[in-house]
Amino acid sequence: MILLIDIGNSRTKYVQLISGELSATTQLSNSEFSEEYFTKYFNQASQLIVANVAKSALTDELATWCAREKINYKQVHSEQKKNTLISAYQEPTTLGIDRWLALLGTIHLYPQENVLIIDAGTATTVDLLTSNGQHQGGWILAGINALFTSILSHSTLVHAKSKTMPSLAFGVNTTDNVNNACWAATLGMIERAIEQAQKLGDINRIILTGGDGKALTRLLLAQTTENILAVENIQFIDNLIFFGLQEYA
Repeated sequence: MILLIDIGNSRTKYVQLISGELSATTQLSNSEFSEEYFTKYFNQASQLIVANVAKSALTDELATWCAREKINYKQVHSEQKKNTLISAYQEPTTLGIDRWLALLGTIHLYPQENVLIIDAGTATTVDLLTSNGQHQGGWILAGINALFTSILSHSTLVHAKSKTMPSLAFGVNTTDNVNNACWAATLGMIERAIEQAQKLGDINRIILTGGDGKALTRLLLAQTTENILAVENIQFIDNLIFFGLQEYA
């Protein structure tokens, strides 16, 4: 059994890779990610393949445990080239590993397609991938929660509560004003990204992923899509990063 592990800023997710198939995703807080957890849940694995955007102490502890238990350990990093994927970055290692793996996962699922990828988590990132595997670059915007907390932290008289229900409606109170504006700003960025991508060529597919990806997918599909893409080619993929990690197995 191979474990594919994605360590985020506050939570860790992992799946089992068995005979080429991915299991359901397990999630836990980074505070639970400890030697005690490894011993209880990871001791049957033959290999651990890890991506980490959090503190290196988490992977240091895991690597040490794997060495002691004689389990193969590999931490992946962004590269200039992997399989048919070519990074747009002049310094490829500075591309976030989550973005790199989302690109790899996209090629795994949809080879030879022009795809716009939106990963909506702590940050909302946009990346364009062309059918020949060339990454065309992208954008990084503060995520929905970061946008919300930013306006509150920089304003003395703006008081609002975070809401989980996304909406683009004009608000009639400050809470709705702030929350809905965060969704509207992010969706507006996505729509501008689509326009920018279409200047470079036809888009075959738009993929959304990440914690806020499903809500943004619904908002995007609720808009007029006739001039964007057929509805079936706009989709949410929850575990896109694991298809990228699978390429290192």
